[in-house]
Amino acid sequence: MKTIQYLIICFFLLGFIACEDKLNTDPTSETSKEKVFETADNAFAAINGIYRSFYTTGWSEGYPTENFGQASVNLAADIMSEDMVEYAPGSQWFWYDYLYWVRTSYNNTSDRPYVWWNMYYTWISNANYIIAFAPGASGDPREINNIVGQAYALRAYCYLYLAQFYQRTYIGHENDPGVPIYTEPTTNETEGAPRGTLKETYDQINKDLDEAIKLLSDATPQKHKSHIDLYVAYGIKARVSLIQENWSEAATAAESALEKPNLALMSTTDLLSGMNNIGNVEWMWASEIVSDQAGTWYSFFGHMDASAGYHAATAQKCVNRWLYDMISPDDIRKKWFNGIMTVDPSEALPEDVDYCQKKFRDPSTSLDGDLVYMRAAEMYLIMAEAKCQLGDYAGARTALKSLIDYKYPGYEAELAKRTDSKELTLKSTESKNVQTLMDEIILQRRIELWGEGFRVLDIMRLKTGFARVYPGTNHTDVTAQFDITDPESWEWIMMIPQKEFDGNPNMDPAKDQNPE
Repeated sequence: MKTIQYLIICFFLLGFIACEDKLNTDPTSETSKEKVFETADNAFAAINGIYRSFYTTGWSEGYPTENFGQASVNLAADIMSEDMVEYAPGSQWFWYDYLYWVRTSYNNTSDRPYVWWNMYYTWISNANYIIAFAPGASGDPREINNIVGQAYALRAYCYLYLAQFYQRTYIGHENDPGVPIYTEPTTNETEGAPRGTLKETYDQINKDLDEAIKLLSDATPQKHKSHIDLYVAYGIKARVSLIQENWSEAATAAESALEKPNLALMSTTDLLSGMNNIGNVEWMWASEIVSDQAGTWYSFFGHMDASAGYHAATAQKCVNRWLYDMISPDDIRKKWFNGIMTVDPSEALPEDVDYCQKKFRDPSTSLDGDLVYMRAAEMYLIMAEAKCQLGDYAGARTALKSLIDYKYPGYEAELAKRTDSKELTLKSTESKNVQTLMDEIILQRRIELWGEGFRVLDIMRLKTGFARVYPGTNHTDVTAQFDITDPESWEWIMMIPQKEFDGNPNMDPAKDQNPE
């Protein structure tokens, strides 16, 4: 029985409230700052309010069905890639992400450009109040460090997603416009900040993560997996370092993240259990969904699990056939997906379509599956990639074997076929010839993290582009059959919402808007 309950402090704005012509990021006045941050317990309740909003709607004026917090961003990030196929449009939710029709909807207060901007800046605003006022709360100093450290890490996490979706990748674009940075509490009277540079954005992300790590190193232990702890902060640091190609720091941070007490790779039984339980020993950071707080139609599992009878039943999420073919029949992860189905059409269930995913399964009729944001497997993959880039090929191989061996008997012999090289020759779906160690690492990353929100972000940072059109492709809808081969494409980058320009005198659409 799940017992976790989150107290939503009315001090925090957890949704959109129109305020003239600009985004509203100031807190309500129903509860004073002094009262909210009077004690450590109150301050912890405040940060729990942010975590509760990680899986709620309210970020848009419409379309709540596909705007349900961080998991909806992760789903959109994968459906935009080549490795996830939307078998049919169903009710159209996430279909337009699949077709790349959303990035220019910057006048729409229900679509991605506005919703993601609003959501992350709301969380940043809330984190800023915690950082400013929680240090004055009464209570155990280590408890205060825990609260404030989490707020710094959350702020870094939000700026990282804004940086990735509103500007091209870091390397080669360091001096391009970043996103507005706020590190102090804001009100309706606060003047909007300019975009600055991408380097300034990443400098702030790293500064926040370093402070988070410092505070969380001398803090009370993680109370619940929904909370960021020291090891999750290291995990976020590893992601940032990977993007910035700071290979040594990426490897070190990933190794530090894996030092989390009682952390282990999940069993083969758990691998096939639906990826829906926060009790999984491999999960480092996740949201536990209590049944009476489940979003039903407005939920990740409602869109992912075709057997659950919700949106996914008519808009099945499937694996790219190319990627499925690249998984060995001896690899247990192949069971995450259907192959080619031979069910009598008159007896077929919604999930009985070719290549339909079974990795994420609803644990009940309530769609209350828990949502994973970070797990140990990702850290092994970061460590492998970073060590390969550093020329530590033995270390990279060891990390890969630790992650894959028990899932794929005979993997060591397969891995031995790869040449020691950091060159990535296996770009998207153009070839099935896995040559180098780096080819193998990125292939395993695509398999292992499928559906967890990383593929389009990897396409951007690796500058590979993608190809959905290849012989035998199961991207069968003609409107989805396109390739984006330009590594500098803007197609993955959201335009800045018009609301921001309407309310920010330091943002000029003629100079600061991303290209259409």
